[in-house]
Amino acid sequence: MAVGKPEGSVRVPAVPPADDVPNGSHAPSPRHPDSAAATPAAAPRDPAGPLTPAWLRASSEWTWRLLLVGFGVVALLYALGFLRVVVLPVIVALLLTTLLLPPKRWLSDRGMGDALATSLTMLGALVLIGLLGTAIAPTIGGQIDELRAGIEEGVREATGILAERPFNLSRADLDAQVDTALDRLRENSGTVTRGVTEGVVILGEVITGLIVVVLLTFFFLKDGPGMWGWLVGLFAGHHRRGADELGSRIFATLSGYVRGIALVGLVDAVLIGIALFVLGVPLVVPLMILTFLGAFLPLVGAFLAGLAAVLIALVFNGLVAALLILAAIVVVQQLEGHVLYPVLMSKTVHLHPAVIVLALAIGGIVAGIIGVFLAVPLAGVVSTVLSYVRDEPPPEPPLAPVEAEAVPG
Repeated sequence: MAVGKPEGSVRVPAVPPADDVPNGSHAPSPRHPDSAAATPAAAPRDPAGPLTPAWLRASSEWTWRLLLVGFGVVALLYALGFLRVVVLPVIVALLLTTLLLPPKRWLSDRGMGDALATSLTMLGALVLIGLLGTAIAPTIGGQIDELRAGIEEGVREATGILAERPFNLSRADLDAQVDTALDRLRENSGTVTRGVTEGVVILGEVITGLIVVVLLTFFFLKDGPGMWGWLVGLFAGHHRRGADELGSRIFATLSGYVRGIALVGLVDAVLIGIALFVLGVPLVVPLMILTFLGAFLPLVGAFLAGLAAVLIALVFNGLVAALLILAAIVVVQQLEGHVLYPVLMSKTVHLHPAVIVLALAIGGIVAGIIGVFLAVPLAGVVSTVLSYVRDEPPPEPPLAPVEAEAVPG
């Protein structure tokens, strides 16, 4: 008996298999037979896509960009090192200007002309430096060899303490390491001394640099606002405001850093000098000067100056005095970190210790000891520029023609 089809059934056309569909076309939908004509052909896939993942392409793009930036930074540093006779005096003059600008403004506010106020400020600074040099130079000149010998002897005594209980370190290994370090220090200091005293070229660079520093400082104090206005005027109209704002931030950073660090170093030197004097430790003046200069080398300078004071106390006054000097240094450093720095350095850029160490290393490679002293303020300037670029809002896009017509004139 033949079974008939159910009443009302609809016959669905068979869909051809995928192999029977022509290349580049799509099978029609059973519900929408005409959809094949409306569906565009699939775009051809990039044959290199499966071979280069997205993360690898992104990494390669970042790598060549970072290499390009690194090459530019290295080239700039070497160019600055090559032109240090010109670049370093400009930087030093800017730093001196930040120190001398307040007294110059004080004189100008009382009716003096810019030329007279600047001349009196420069003359006062030179007289002060001359008086300090005359008062300190004889003492330093007679005690510098004693200071070096005392530090070397202190290192050897500290080595002897480490070789005894409870440390029980190998005396032979410690002596070998100390002798190697002292020999290298003597060789390097001798090379630097010979280069400074016998090198006519270096002596000429120093004299030229000093003259340029004095002249630039004078003109920066006298004509600084006019020079800055001319420099800002070189930018296009819509960039002048940003350039002026960035320059103001950089100068504020330099001013705050130099004045703050000088005052911090002065306070540290006075307090540690009082501790040395009370305990009867010799070479007080050289150690105070070393402490003051060490303030301009964050992290490294304070450690070296404190180590020198402890070693001198160990040699001339014994272990108890050395421990008391160490305790005084720790107290002064805590006062500096929790009181002086927050009050005096609040407007400056705070750099991470790792950034400071890298800046000191790069400064020493590029420009020697002068580069070490200038590395941290320059790193602060770079940080200020990066902060400004990060905080600066993006420029507004130009109005479309229709929007521009709608704006009332």
